[in-house]
Amino acid sequence: MQSEQRQPRGKRPSKRYFTASEVAAFEYCPLAWWHEQYEPAAQADTEELFARMVELEHEHGPQATALPEYQLHERLLLRRGAFDTGQEQHREHAEALEEAYEEARALPFAGCSRRLMLVAIALLISAIVLIAAAILLR
Repeated sequence: MQSEQRQPRGKRPSKRYFTASEVAAFEYCPLAWWHEQYEPAAQADTEELFARMVELEHEHGPQATALPEYQLHERLLLRRGAFDTGQEQHREHAEALEEAYEEARALPFAGCSRRLMLVAIALLISAIVLIAAAILLR
């Protein structure tokens, strides 16, 4: 009763209900769950995270990637899929390079087979000419 007397009438503390996925996330890693709930960076939008990462890079130079704050922002962006387009572009570029490499590897062999065929045709023609000359000279 005392707690009800301390609270103004009509205002009761609201209860927060947790979803099953939140409970599972907490069970898996309480620290990660806590960061998702209470870390301001986890609540920031993608542009803010990118901007902060750029600031850290300007402030700390190449060592910025070793900073815990930078790594946190990077992991948050990865979880959000912010790098999906970049990764997709990287995959497409790698596939294009692989195809170009395969074509480049195939070209010398194609050139060799053409040369070999031309040499074979030249030898056949010369053999026919020599046979014809041998028949006529008899």
